[in-house]
Amino acid sequence: MHRHRTPLRGVKAIARPKADEPGYAPVNYRYAGQEGSIHEVVEVGGRELAKVGFKDRKIVYYYLEDLELDPTAERGTFHDAVP
Repeated sequence: MHRHRTPLRGVKAIARPKADEPGYAPVNYRYAGQEGSIHEVVEVGGRELAKVGFKDRKIVYYYLEDLELDPTAERGTFHDAVP
């Protein structure tokens, strides 16, 4: 069974990418300042990347440190529910 396990799943986040970050592409800056929600967090090269989904259904990866997280957001989604 496939389960998503991340305590930040479903948390609202606003992308705040650092200028001239070599790991980012133009799409990262296109979604800067927009609110999305975190789908999962993975570690790559010692840095945490968050997979963020936006209202237009676009998925963009951001370094977790470049996201402004909603501290009041409920954590988890239906994927985390125990059947």
